[in-house]
Amino acid sequence: MGLEHFQSFAKQNTNKIVRNNKAVIYTRVSDIKQKENTSLESQKQLCEDFAKQNGYVVYAYFGGINESAKTDERKAYKEMLAYVKRKKITNIIVYSLDRYSRTGGLAIATVENLKKKGIKVLSIAQNVDSDTPTGTFMQGFHLLYSRYDNDVKSTNTIRGMRHRLLNGYFMGVAPLGYKNTRNESNKPIIVHSDQAPLVKKAFLWKANENLTNVEIVERLKKLGLKIYKQRISDMFRNPVYCGLLSHSLIEGKVVKGIHKPIVSKEVFLKVNGVNKQKSKHNVKNGNLPLKGFASCASCKSPLTGFIVKAKGIYYYKCKTNGCSCNRNSGILHQYFKDILSIYQIDKKLVAPLKKQLKWTFEYFNKTDKDNLPILQKNLKVLEDKIEKMQERYVIGEIEVELYRKFKDKFTNEKAEIEQEIQNSSSLSSNLDNYIEKALLLFSNLHKIWELSDYTGKQKLQKILFPDGIVYNRKNDRVQTSSINPIMELTSCLSKSLLKNKSGQELVLPNLSASVTSAGFKPATS
Repeated sequence: MGLEHFQSFAKQNTNKIVRNNKAVIYTRVSDIKQKENTSLESQKQLCEDFAKQNGYVVYAYFGGINESAKTDERKAYKEMLAYVKRKKITNIIVYSLDRYSRTGGLAIATVENLKKKGIKVLSIAQNVDSDTPTGTFMQGFHLLYSRYDNDVKSTNTIRGMRHRLLNGYFMGVAPLGYKNTRNESNKPIIVHSDQAPLVKKAFLWKANENLTNVEIVERLKKLGLKIYKQRISDMFRNPVYCGLLSHSLIEGKVVKGIHKPIVSKEVFLKVNGVNKQKSKHNVKNGNLPLKGFASCASCKSPLTGFIVKAKGIYYYKCKTNGCSCNRNSGILHQYFKDILSIYQIDKKLVAPLKKQLKWTFEYFNKTDKDNLPILQKNLKVLEDKIEKMQERYVIGEIEVELYRKFKDKFTNEKAEIEQEIQNSSSLSSNLDNYIEKALLLFSNLHKIWELSDYTGKQKLQKILFPDGIVYNRKNDRVQTSSINPIMELTSCLSKSLLKNKSGQELVLPNLSASVTSAGFKPATS
C-alpha cells in the first residue's frame, strides 16, 4: 500500500515563516558632513540597485538624515520598525550593518526578534545568509564589531579632547561672558564677550556685598542682561571665570587655562567660600566598592552604605525612605563575584581565542584595508586641486571669496581622508593590543577585582557592566542590564571551543548569559 493514502495525516508546520518581496530601504550617516558629501545618496542608489537585481519591491525609504547609531532610540529607525511590522514587509535593505546599528548586543536582539517575525536585515556590504547558523553568527559578530569600532573611535576622540583640556584649551560652547573664536593657528579658543564686564560685576556684588542670587539677577536685568537664578548659581561655581578649567574628562583635575580670566582667583574663592567642606558621603570606602554602582530594583536609587559599629559589619542600602532595601556587603560582594565567574575564561583557551578573535576582526576589517589605495588616490587628487587653486588665486584668475570658500572645503575633505587613512593603518596594532588586554582581563576577573583598591574596583566594574548592577531585595538576586561587548563575544567563543573539544554539537549562542546561580540573575539582552 502506497504512502499517498496516509497523506491526510501529515502535520503542517504552523511556525513556518513566509517571506515576500516587499522591502524598505534604510540609509544613515552619523555626520552632517557626510550628508553634504552625498553619502546618503550613494547608499540609496546602491540599495535601489540591489533591490532591483534581487526582485525586491521597495515600499518606503527611511533615514536619509544624520543620526548616531550608538543608540537604537533614533526617530527614523523606530518609525521604520513600526512601519515594516504594520505593513507586513519582510525585508530591510541597508548598505552596511554599521549603518543599521552600532549598539552591539541590543542590535543582535533586535535583528533576532525581527527574524522571528519573518523580517530580514539585508546588507549589501556584508553578504551573509542569516537563515544559516554561520550567517547568523557572522551577522551578529559584525554588529558587535561595529560597537567595538565605535568604542575605539570614541576612545581616540576622548583622548584628543583630554589632551586639549590639559593644555588649557576650553572645550564646548563658551560660557556667559565669553565667546567662541579661533586663534592665529586656527585653534578654537574663548575670549571675552560684551557681557564680560557684567559677569565681573555679578562676582564682585556676591563677594563684597553678600547679595542673594535673586538680588543679583534683578540688578543684571536692569543693566540689560537677563539670566535665570539657576544659571547664575552654575556661573558662580565655574572656575573658568578665574582662568582655570575643570572637566569630567580630566578626572577631577583643575588645570590652568590659556584664556583670559574675568575675575581673580581670590574673588572666585571668596564667592564660593561656603562650599569648602566636602560631604562625608563622598568619602571613598574600600569596604563598599559597589556603592553607586549597584542600585535598588524597587526604587531605582543607587545603593549607599553604612557600618553597624557593634558588629563591625558593612551594609549596602538604598536612599529612599521606607524602601527597606539593604544587604550585608560580604554577601552582595559574593553575588558580584559569582557573576564574574560566569565570564571568566579558562587560561587554556587564551591562545586559540586570541587567534579566533584576531581572524574574525580582520575578516570584517578587510573592506577597510581594501579601501586604503582608493583613499590614497583621493587624497592625491585633492592635494592637486588645492595646489592648482592656489596657483589660480596667485595669478588673479579667481577672487579671494571664491578661493577661501573652496580652500576650506578641500582642506576639510583632505583632513577627513587623512584621518580615515590613519585609522585604517593603525587598526591592526591597536587590535592586537585590544585583544591581548581583553583576554588577560577576562582570564583573571576574580583575582583582579579582589586585589584592586576602591578606585580600581570601580573602574573594572564600569568596564565590564557599563550600566551597573541591580539588586532585588525581595528575591535576593543581582541582575546586570548591559555587558561589555568584547566580554560577550569572548564568552561566546570560549563556550563554543569547549563544546568542540568535548565532542558536543556546536550551537551558536545568542551572546547573552544563560547560567543562573543561587542569589543572582545574569544579564539579559
